[in-house]
Amino acid sequence: MTDFDNLFLKYHQPLFLYTMKFMEDEDEALDLVQDVFISVWERGQYHGNDEPVKAYLFIAVKNSCLNYIKHQKVVKTFEHDAALMLKEKEAAYYQSGETSLIEKETLQKIDDAIDSLSDIYKEVIILSRFEDLKNKEIAERLNIPVRTVETRIFRAISLLRVKIPTRLLFLLFFKRRSVKSPV
Repeated sequence: MTDFDNLFLKYHQPLFLYTMKFMEDEDEALDLVQDVFISVWERGQYHGNDEPVKAYLFIAVKNSCLNYIKHQKVVKTFEHDAALMLKEKEAAYYQSGETSLIEKETLQKIDDAIDSLSDIYKEVIILSRFEDLKNKEIAERLNIPVRTVETRIFRAISLLRVKIPTRLLFLLFFKRRSVKSPV
């Protein structure tokens, strides 16, 4: 048995136990200890004197553990950032892909239905639903009574119910800020 073999047998177990103070994974701890011994072997640093090598081994193992932990933090940060970027790209893809095509078709159906209304009904719907004017403001702008505005809005909605499905009316009345004016 060589001096290095004796060194390995003497310090492998204590170095492994010391490494486990820093590491959670036994396999990683064993690999780090092994790497330190390989470094000593490759550099030919052991010449039979245990005391300086013992100190070197423990310091080298500690530094290896700390470097490994620091590296793992960087890897986790990178993986986290990469995962976030992937989610953002995925969301953008779906938002701009099929979803926006369906939304465009839906909005086109709403626009077509509104365009098919007579001018008096179309005007009050646009002012009410796209410009967010209150009935009183519409009445002042058109110089007509508030009750007439209410009646026209009611009739316009009744006509739209016949022309477009109820689920699309939801967009017109509850998501009107995201719907663009057909004007």
